[in-house]
Amino acid sequence: MIAARRPITARIVHRFLKLALRFWPEESRHWGQALAAEFHEIEQPFEAFWWALGGLMLFIRASASHVLVWLKLPVGSRFSAASLPGEAGAPLRPKRSRLFTLAILVASAMLLFLPQSREAISTVRASWNGYRGYPSDARALQKLAARAEKERDANTLGFVALATPDAKEAVMLADRAVTIDPSLVWIYACRTDHSEFTPPSKDDLARLLAADPDNAFPELLAARTVSEPLLQSFLLHRMQAPGYVDALLSANPDWAAHMDRAFRSSRYDAYFTRHWQLVREAWNRNASLSPSLAFVSLWAHPLPDWFSIKSYADILVQKTHEASGAGYAEQARSLLQEVDSFGRRMTNQSETDSEKLLGLDLSRRATRELRDLYEGTGQKNESLEAAKQVQQIEERRVSLLHSFRRMEETRLRALERSGLRVQLSAVLGLLLAVLVAICLIALELRRGRMSDHRMRLRRAICFAADWLPLALLLACAALLWSFQPYAQILHSARNLTFAPEAWQVLHFEGLYTLTSALGALEEPFTPLHFWQAFTCALVALALFIPVRGVLRVKRA
Repeated sequence: MIAARRPITARIVHRFLKLALRFWPEESRHWGQALAAEFHEIEQPFEAFWWALGGLMLFIRASASHVLVWLKLPVGSRFSAASLPGEAGAPLRPKRSRLFTLAILVASAMLLFLPQSREAISTVRASWNGYRGYPSDARALQKLAARAEKERDANTLGFVALATPDAKEAVMLADRAVTIDPSLVWIYACRTDHSEFTPPSKDDLARLLAADPDNAFPELLAARTVSEPLLQSFLLHRMQAPGYVDALLSANPDWAAHMDRAFRSSRYDAYFTRHWQLVREAWNRNASLSPSLAFVSLWAHPLPDWFSIKSYADILVQKTHEASGAGYAEQARSLLQEVDSFGRRMTNQSETDSEKLLGLDLSRRATRELRDLYEGTGQKNESLEAAKQVQQIEERRVSLLHSFRRMEETRLRALERSGLRVQLSAVLGLLLAVLVAICLIALELRRGRMSDHRMRLRRAICFAADWLPLALLLACAALLWSFQPYAQILHSARNLTFAPEAWQVLHFEGLYTLTSALGALEEPFTPLHFWQAFTCALVALALFIPVRGVLRVKRA
């Protein structure tokens, strides 16, 4: 009857007190039971409320004291006398307390949550699968796209459209970005070289051609939409003659019109710098993004349609031979100059080495044909000038082919050593984290008496529980320290505005050397080394068995 007349607050606190009794530490549970028994003797509701509230505070203090005592014990220890260190019959326990182990693990976790450590972890993790990305990267892009759409951030939407591997999602995001900012129409030309060729729609391609009429790259993209199905069919069946596709292309008026406009265009811009500006802006604004997203986005930037360019150059050269044979030398020279001019534009205005090499190949071929044409018409001076130009083109090609060796040998070796240290620290840290978890769980699980032959394993686990957490902390610190050269490289890449230079720093000087370090780690695990290790293990086992038998006989 008294409890029924008490206020709702007193009854709620009493229920919490009864619940606390179920979790009250055993060594002071009698105090909680006394508090609960006295509660029913208090008639005043206000006093009963404060009595129960005081009991809850006592429970909190008792639980905190219990946890503190528990933390001061070694891992796996309990409050029974037999389990305490130094007592008779006490099982083997580690020397370090739970509090020491917890402090070391918390310090390791705090070290790993630093921005520099998160960048190191995401970069190393991405290097383990060749920077192809993980599902976590896709989720990060989805969150970034949702936020950008809410804020109507066209540049971020464009970056996600260029970075996401989902073609349908990319087209949708590109449309939204261009709707917000029509100047981003060029991104339609940069989504074609992910896992397979995915051309923009006819409307999007028409918008791109209209927005950049003097640029050869959109025309080459339009021509590729015609040539790609024919090329794929030829590669799949291989039933036609090698010149079959060229004949079909030359007979296609749409393809011929696009290629003619491309070769006559006054500019060549593959939008590589614009692409990098989007990547750089999104990367700087979202420092938690994995570097693999920037790397893969730039790696997938489309190259010009080499097949269409070569086929159209072949057609023009063939027309040159026909015109020269018919006596129209001036017309033949004009066609070759058209090929040479387009090659020079590609060489001088493109931003990647592969495009420059393609342009140089076109210029070399056209200049050689001009040299032969001048020789056939008796123009010796022009022929000699053309021969000099061919030699200059060859020299430029050779220098361009070796441009990737611009990094000094000493710096390359230093980065390779740093990459090896980074990979070793990461692998060691991951291995230690797994071993620490296994050791702590094994010690905390309740077990009965152990047999003698497992005592050595128990001793090894206790030793590991004492020292592996500290080793884990050192491995995390080593990872952060050894990653510093790569952190500086990534930081410098974020600040570069020129796309080829950023790609050189990001790829050849940064992520490439980090990935190449994995090859050094894999070298010990070649099939030859595996069989050598297997043979040594068999020999050791063959020696161990008789030695063990001899030792047992001596002990007996």
